[in-house]
Amino acid sequence: MNNRVLSKGGLNFIKGFEGFVAYPYDDLLPPVKGKYREWTGGPLKGTATIGYGHTNAALHPLKVVPGLRLTEPEAVKILDADLDECERDVNRLVKVPLTQGQFDALVSFTYNCGTGNLRKLIAPLNKGDYNGTRAKFPLYTRSKGQVLRGLVRRRTGEVGLWDANYGAAQPPRYVENVPEQVDTPKEPSTAKGVAIGGAATAAVIAGVTEGATAVSAVVSPVRAVADALVDASLPALIVLVVLAIVGGGYLLWKSR
Repeated sequence: MNNRVLSKGGLNFIKGFEGFVAYPYDDLLPPVKGKYREWTGGPLKGTATIGYGHTNAALHPLKVVPGLRLTEPEAVKILDADLDECERDVNRLVKVPLTQGQFDALVSFTYNCGTGNLRKLIAPLNKGDYNGTRAKFPLYTRSKGQVLRGLVRRRTGEVGLWDANYGAAQPPRYVENVPEQVDTPKEPSTAKGVAIGGAATAAVIAGVTEGATAVSAVVSPVRAVADALVDASLPALIVLVVLAIVGGGYLLWKSR
């Protein structure tokens, strides 16, 4: 349905956030006084990167190795090849019409976060929920559990692209690290597929606890059982069954 290419504004956005670096660096280590430290082959905290965010996982075959050097024109050509893959992924996976700004935002996101995260980001979009996808951009701001200011700014800028507000999508004056390894936000847990939402489960537990208040002799045991089950992340259905057994046992004992 889509057959777009990245606009000049989108390209400048990506180049601005990635920044040109002529030598290999570790993308999880922040720049010092605006300059990345050269990676010389030691252990990596993040991903070995060069040029405009090129890594070994990108489309262009260049491998990032210690001692490598690039000129800026060479880095531009590599970036162009790497972005071809991102453009194809967005065109292939998005099933609804896109504006140029929305396309640019998704290509930038894909280049930084990968195709796997793109699939999750556009899940609402492919159901026609454009605002749902727009609202998910700020969730992708962590790398290895740590919120990074560079990722926060990148996602904020991509929302600007999405809104076709290219003026609000300006890269920061000083480059900040935007690592390739961006955490996928955790989905709400539904233990072993039991389709009872967290709010419904909380309401059930609250109801049991409230009912137990009337029988103060068993408030603590019932509440302890409920808390232990919830803390263990057991399915909500099991929680209900066990609480019913506990409550039934109490009523039987009370009737004697």
